[in-house]
Amino acid sequence: MDCREPGQNMSQDLISVIIPTYNRKDSLMRTLDSLSRQTYSAERFEVIVVDDGGSDGTDQLTKTTYPFRLLHCRQINQGSAAARNHGAQQSHGDVLVFIDDDMTLRSEYLAEIAGKTLPGTIAMGLWQPYEPPYPSHFSRAIAQQVATQAAHALRDEEVSYTECTSNNLAVHRTDFMRVGMWQDVLGDGPTLWGDVEFGYRAWRKGCRFVRVADARLIHRDQHSADLAAASKRAYQVSRIVQPLFALHPEIKELLPMIRDKGPIEWRQNPPTLILRKLARQVVSSRPAMWIMERAVPLLERRAPGSKLLALLYRWIISGYIYRGYREGLRSMIAQRTGLPR
Repeated sequence: MDCREPGQNMSQDLISVIIPTYNRKDSLMRTLDSLSRQTYSAERFEVIVVDDGGSDGTDQLTKTTYPFRLLHCRQINQGSAAARNHGAQQSHGDVLVFIDDDMTLRSEYLAEIAGKTLPGTIAMGLWQPYEPPYPSHFSRAIAQQVATQAAHALRDEEVSYTECTSNNLAVHRTDFMRVGMWQDVLGDGPTLWGDVEFGYRAWRKGCRFVRVADARLIHRDQHSADLAAASKRAYQVSRIVQPLFALHPEIKELLPMIRDKGPIEWRQNPPTLILRKLARQVVSSRPAMWIMERAVPLLERRAPGSKLLALLYRWIISGYIYRGYREGLRSMIAQRTGLPR
């Protein structure tokens, strides 16, 4: 690993913004540009970019002049968990702010989120996927839905650790080290489900989680660009959740996206959950999914703003979560028993 060190000493109240990146130079430049327009004094924060073995010339960004101190680090490809941890170890600030290289921050983001990141409190902002021009009907619908929810978020609110997210989070350095930094839950580099796992460990250590209403940013997420990408992502993420449950079985019942996707446990599940699971099986069946996926293009042409289209988007995504989760469950059982899936 190598880093290009900043040339000045750091003050005690410095914020360290840590950005892992891999071959997304153009997107990263937009993120850095938004950081250069923060209302928070540029002399009071540093930005640490950790290049996870990319080959697109990200290191050339150090030749660009920014109002803040920019540190470029490079590591052999190990995934975003290791990249975030390496950035934290190279940082100097009392408050660590983790964002991804596809985020565009509103000008007040750092000031708002830093002001709410007290010792023992982990803060997250409010994000919206994309902004006009939207790449698809799906991305516009999701953006409008999130915008509607954000419009009603007039005050900060405490949230569950299950809402912890690694791409938009601020934590005191002492808390971060005390919790044990980010962990590679799947053993393959990425922090898929690692954010929830980090949140669980932080909660066990006594931390609370706050959603800061005025810390806003745009997440230009490639996985929400259209319905096909979102469906693929939903399937992949739910298929690989089993290692998280193996580490912390108690988390399983607290994840809303998973709660009604598992097999019915007739003697343990309450009647309302049994009914939800039965309904989920029907809606996620192949015939139902086939019908819904073919109805979407028709509605996008004729009624792009309809409530029915929004419902179909949600049901289809949930269907892929159901499929992925069941596939992962079958794979886990096959590995344990030696039987074919």
